[in-house]
Amino acid sequence: MSTHLYCVLPDAATGEIPPGLSGVEGARVRAIPLDHLVAWVSDVPRDVPVSVDGVRAHDAVVEAALETGSTPVPARFGQRFDDDLACQLALTSRAASVESLVTGVQGLVEMTILIAPSTKRMLRDLEPVLPEMVDTGAPGSGRKYLETLRAREAATGTIGLATEELADRIAGATSEFVRRTTVHKTGTPLPLRTISHLVAREDLEDYREAIGAVDGGSEFRFLVIGPRAPYSFCALKSDGGKHGMNLAD
Repeated sequence: MSTHLYCVLPDAATGEIPPGLSGVEGARVRAIPLDHLVAWVSDVPRDVPVSVDGVRAHDAVVEAALETGSTPVPARFGQRFDDDLACQLALTSRAASVESLVTGVQGLVEMTILIAPSTKRMLRDLEPVLPEMVDTGAPGSGRKYLETLRAREAATGTIGLATEELADRIAGATSEFVRRTTVHKTGTPLPLRTISHLVAREDLEDYREAIGAVDGGSEFRFLVIGPRAPYSFCALKSDGGKHGMNLAD
């Protein structure tokens, strides 16, 4: 068996682990005490493969920690150690950084905004440059095809600029309540935008009202997700770690 790490919380302010809470592979969640901190872990087989169910189980434990009233520093999924002692050593070897992370996020939560153009907007901008039935044997057909591709790229850029403008308006409306911001890469050529905000629990209602006042019109849609544990703000280095604390950083 190995020790699977879910999250780290401040020892003094941590609520008890909910009775019967289970995590990856249905394993019971338990606590490992550290100096001024506590880690939530489970015993799992060493050869458990990465799976969607495993990620969901990991996140469910982290969210249960958030519901105790403290803000956990979530570990990046898949960090496992030979035993509890190895887990303790990994955390204590970076005690100052880990404790600083835990202290820094107390009272804060992550809110995520997904912005995307509506189908109406996409079709309106792309319709004039939809690929034509090109006769590849006709004179100038190659040039005509390249011009069509350039026009399509320009239209997609126009959508991207409009998405950027909406993101700026959201940023302006919420700036009073946002402590930190992370913009995520979407991994797709589509003009989508995913933004995470670090917000105080006490400001959540005002934050939501501020976003609700931003009009995306009929051409854009945005979805607000949260509150969640601050996965996007738990890097041990300033240049990475947008998916939870990674002790290998």
